[in-house]
Amino acid sequence: MVTEFLVRQGQKAIAAEIIHYLTENEQKRYRSTELAGLLGYNESNDLPGFWYVLHKLQDEGTIDKDSDRCYGLPGHKNNPISEQLTSETGFKDAAKNHYKKDEIYTGELSTHPNGYGFVSVTDYDDDVFISAKMLNGALDGDIVEVRVTSVPSTYSSRSTPHERCEGVITQVQKRVRQEFVGVLRRRNRKFMLIPDNSRILPEINIKLKDSQDAKDGDKVVVHQLAFHKDGSIQAVVKDILGPAGSSAVEITSIARSLGIDETFPDAVLEETRQIPETIVESVFENRLDLRAKSVFTIDPFDAKDFDDALSIEDLGSGKYEVGIHIADVSHFVTEGSLLDIEAQRRSTSVYLVDRVIPMLPSMLSENVCSLRPKEDRLAYSALVQLNDEGNVLDYRFEKTLINSKRRFTYEEAQKIISSGKGEFCYELQLLNSLGKLLSAKRFENGGIDFDTEEIKFRLDEKGEPIELIKKIRLESHRLIEEFMLLANRLVAMHISSKYQDKKHEYPSIFRVHDSPRPERIVQLSEFVTKLGFKLELKKNALNNPTVSSKGLRSLLEQVKGSNVEILVNEIALRSMAKAIYHEKNIGHFGLGFDYYTHFTSPIRRYPDLIVHRLLYEYENRRKSRKKVPQKRIAELRSKIPLVCEQASAQEQNAAEAERDSIKLKQVEYMAGHIGAKFKGIISGVTEFGIFVRLVDIGSEGLVHIKNLLDDYYEFDQKTYSLVGKRTHRRLQIGSKLTVQVIDVDMRKRTIDLEIIKN
Repeated sequence: MVTEFLVRQGQKAIAAEIIHYLTENEQKRYRSTELAGLLGYNESNDLPGFWYVLHKLQDEGTIDKDSDRCYGLPGHKNNPISEQLTSETGFKDAAKNHYKKDEIYTGELSTHPNGYGFVSVTDYDDDVFISAKMLNGALDGDIVEVRVTSVPSTYSSRSTPHERCEGVITQVQKRVRQEFVGVLRRRNRKFMLIPDNSRILPEINIKLKDSQDAKDGDKVVVHQLAFHKDGSIQAVVKDILGPAGSSAVEITSIARSLGIDETFPDAVLEETRQIPETIVESVFENRLDLRAKSVFTIDPFDAKDFDDALSIEDLGSGKYEVGIHIADVSHFVTEGSLLDIEAQRRSTSVYLVDRVIPMLPSMLSENVCSLRPKEDRLAYSALVQLNDEGNVLDYRFEKTLINSKRRFTYEEAQKIISSGKGEFCYELQLLNSLGKLLSAKRFENGGIDFDTEEIKFRLDEKGEPIELIKKIRLESHRLIEEFMLLANRLVAMHISSKYQDKKHEYPSIFRVHDSPRPERIVQLSEFVTKLGFKLELKKNALNNPTVSSKGLRSLLEQVKGSNVEILVNEIALRSMAKAIYHEKNIGHFGLGFDYYTHFTSPIRRYPDLIVHRLLYEYENRRKSRKKVPQKRIAELRSKIPLVCEQASAQEQNAAEAERDSIKLKQVEYMAGHIGAKFKGIISGVTEFGIFVRLVDIGSEGLVHIKNLLDDYYEFDQKTYSLVGKRTHRRLQIGSKLTVQVIDVDMRKRTIDLEIIKN
């Protein structure tokens, strides 16, 4: 640790001076040369020791350096309780490769705002730690070569978390980021870019002639990056988004920072215009005509793209046929077309607070493909026979022609289900009953149901939030979820059983979810134990701790109705592995399914579109008793892993953009409520204060320890609490209190609170 290092080097006094000065001037940040001067380190023989200590403190995370290259105390952007499950090192995995000292590996670099980074190498059991000095000009997201310089002795252990291997970047193989988004700041005869992404560490300069007449304070996108030997980057302004701080500009910058573009290439739009907006009758041939059936959609009130519709028919004798009708996007977006290439690049629609950035142009996503009411539409339907116990008796997949009779919102459908009155009441209540049976069977077979908060906003004409609304999960939501899960599961089972046996082995896409990593399960168990709950752990074949879905469900039942219900659900969810797309099926741990894929949302997810094509192609071949040619098999085997990798990465980008847009709007909303009082629950505790989740609106803010004036508080890590030294008052996770908003920081997107005395 840094303290031990400083004692050895005789530099502890310098560290104490730096930390004391930054603590006394907590709201300020300083360039390194400025800080050295303020502390009296002006002589040339003093400076090397000062730089060494400053950088070591930064490496340790005791202080941080922001995108303006200024030093200060670490900020409080995230609640460390929520983050801790992703920050720890791992248990050694015997099924994966292990690092060797002085060997060179290729992987992806992820940097931290404090200056250090980690390299993730495919099929290896952990990340390699890279200190700030060993980055050698590599950027967050770059594909790099890393030489492992240190393999700790604890690395060989299989039963306890090990220290990370350390390394040095020897070469950048690929610069992944071609553009940066940030705020321009005038510096004499040039501009500097302050990146929105704090993980972008180097200084970025723009010549005045390359600024496109942008002004100081404008939010811009820069490109044409030139990397200099001193570590700085020269860039050219590509797009001016508008003045920083504008609500719409900030949302746009969130998307652009993650490579999400709202505009489509002209050639793609021209190809889209060639598609007839009215479906011609010639395409009705070879389709099952279901236009007379009682088909309807259930979607959010503000939805424009209707992917799915339902129908149900009573077959008598306790049997029913449920129609799960999915927009037949594959009919319009043909393989290899410009539309297809662009859809693959985007891979997903992105749902931000104030807009949707679609995977397909709106003429398709909101019109031709969308299952709009009272209009003939092409669908790919899963027709499933169920009995009155929720068992699947039979199923088939058909290209169909449908006409939706009604477009329900979730709230409208729920009102009919609850009251027993309204259009399609019989169908809705019957589907709801069958959906409950499917849900119960899923949980019996290992499914887990995490209950987390979702926030919706009501915006004014400028896009600024005027109301925050917590979404309530209705029976109508669960109804749709269960039948979409059913269709996805049946498609995956069908492809696996019919086309992936010894005779065929046809490629496909699966939605897979691995069991949780041991170290995260241990952390979760320790965390909930301190809150008074229990998570039962077991041992796997490697003698590593593991958890069953039954154990997780038991934990969620224990916390149900408690003050920490939402927090424990969120942390338990974070402890899970990420669900991804993959060409090899390993099952879905969270859902409790042995087979699962995505079939039900081809308007907004590219893997669903691929699955539609594969299912139709394989079914046609089977019905005509023909095999898929080996050349085609080889082509698909080459393409599908790339599709899976791209879709998984873009899904993470979309989720990050959505989270960031919600956080931005929450802070914007609170900026208009300075001085307002809210009921809250303590959701995190650290040495520097407590995080409080505001009950009615789901926002989270910090009560800094400097604002706890009634006592001197000390952090008790054993109980996740701050304890008053004089009064012994305990501020613990789960405690209820009333807080007042005292400040917000729009740039850091943080909310500062203080406790109101009862």
